[in-house]
Amino acid sequence: MKKIFSIILLLIPFALFSQLDISITTNFLPLYPSDGDTLSICRENDTIIFKAIVTNAGIPVTGAEYFWDFDNGISTGIDKDSVTRFYEEGGGYRVKLKVVKGTNTGFAIIPVKVAVKPDYSKSKLDIPEEHDGICMGSSARIIGKAVPVLWEDKPIYEITETPEKLLDNNTPYVDSLIFDEFEVGATYMSGNIDSIGLKIIHADMGDLQITLSCENSSVVLKNYDASNHALFGDTLSNTPFMYYWSMSASETMNSIIEDSIPEKAYLPEGNFDVLAACPLNGKWQLEITDNQNIDSGFVSSWNIIFEEDVLPPIWKFKDTLVSQIDVPNDLYTFWEGTEAVTGSINKIGDTIAANAMVIPDRYGFDNFYYFHVINNWSCPQDTFIKVNVEEPSFTANPETGEAKLDVTFINTTSWATEREWTFGDKTPSVLITESNTISHEYVVKGDYEAILIATDALGCSDSDTVTIIVKVEPTELKNVPNVFTPFPKDGINDTYHFKKDDLKGMEEFHLAIYNRWGEKVYETDNMEEAIDPGWDGKTPLGGKCKPGVYYYVIKALGKDGEEYKGKTTEEAKGTIRLFRGK
Repeated sequence: MKKIFSIILLLIPFALFSQLDISITTNFLPLYPSDGDTLSICRENDTIIFKAIVTNAGIPVTGAEYFWDFDNGISTGIDKDSVTRFYEEGGGYRVKLKVVKGTNTGFAIIPVKVAVKPDYSKSKLDIPEEHDGICMGSSARIIGKAVPVLWEDKPIYEITETPEKLLDNNTPYVDSLIFDEFEVGATYMSGNIDSIGLKIIHADMGDLQITLSCENSSVVLKNYDASNHALFGDTLSNTPFMYYWSMSASETMNSIIEDSIPEKAYLPEGNFDVLAACPLNGKWQLEITDNQNIDSGFVSSWNIIFEEDVLPPIWKFKDTLVSQIDVPNDLYTFWEGTEAVTGSINKIGDTIAANAMVIPDRYGFDNFYYFHVINNWSCPQDTFIKVNVEEPSFTANPETGEAKLDVTFINTTSWATEREWTFGDKTPSVLITESNTISHEYVVKGDYEAILIATDALGCSDSDTVTIIVKVEPTELKNVPNVFTPFPKDGINDTYHFKKDDLKGMEEFHLAIYNRWGEKVYETDNMEEAIDPGWDGKTPLGGKCKPGVYYYVIKALGKDGEEYKGKTTEEAKGTIRLFRGK
């Protein structure tokens, strides 16, 4: 836990119009002389207490208004001289305070460094890319790498409107650039601004007035001119032009008499020197008004171009990660999680690296391992890796069906290097290493537990089970046909045959047909033939059998291993009537 300190930051007030002196105490000390008065804090865990002490000519000021801006999108004007704030995102922030007491005003800016989360993108679980996880009980290596990230303040000197903003007499254009990067108290001096740029398209430039304003002054860049109706940009191709106003230009925009105002630099109507004493920090606003309702246009962007020697230095910093801090028994670079054993810890350049061997204890992605490091002002940083313990799995297709049932088994366990298959029907188990697929035939009715034992490269094994249900139709004929009319062939009942559903319970089937004198006229051992085409009513020599009574004898073996005898013994034998058709 951080100790609480109180410091006083005496900040130079803005010149000329700033009459109040502001000092601010906080509960954190700057940690490094190189930071100057910059506070270094952690994300979320560190709540800063800001307290302002305001004086005027050495006399304490009471009853003032306090306007705090925390540089993270949160601004507040409250009658409090003490506020608290914490930051969720790392980076540099400039906390700004404006104090108003009657006609007196004071300003202060405090830079705050908030620990930036390192780059952990090279931290990973060290398993083959094709693996979806690891075996329960197996070990895996996790690699932790933390690389400090450079934070860099990039002042914005240009506003780009996306999409472009409409500009007409009902919709004036107003937008602002807000600076806090300049030195505290810095004010505009003659020549500080090189030029103001504006990218615009409009149907009548004479209807527009363009003004640049700072906190306490403004300058007209272009005023209304009812006699000049030139275009801004190219309205035929809908292309905006980029225009500039500079004190080094030779002519104002209103002095140009052309159909379209050329893209170049123009002299402003007012002088930039009226901006003298404008604070460089704060709001700079561009306003464009249109005084006619018969035309319109769009604003694409605008910018302020300062002279190079005025631009503030770019504020940037990078946390230093340390692998160990001088606190007894506290190692600040380590892996945390179930059965996580941290290995060697290395610091190479800015990078902190530490590997660990882990043995997760639950299936799924609920195995979290946290990689902890610490920066040079004692801010803990961490990331986590999820390790999936993948349950063994396989598919069986089909899982149910009639004997003889041919089932294809496919291993879907990504980490398996060996697959031992047991089919549950007393056949020997099969061990394979090169293929994920195996087939097996079930010939007897029953429920079978098919088991896969998957083993990884480290010898860890786990298993999965699928139940295979083998069905068998009872040994019976659902229907034995007893009449047909083969002659003449008219497509109606031309053959003596069985339907496929009639014979689905049969494994073997023999049919013999005799005439009344005991002579065999037809015989088949082929069930498919008995179904289609069947007996066409002819003798083995091809002669047509005469109408009359014929006798069949069926000998068959069912899929359940039973010999077919019919519901009664007589049903294995019977008569067939052959009629001649009309």
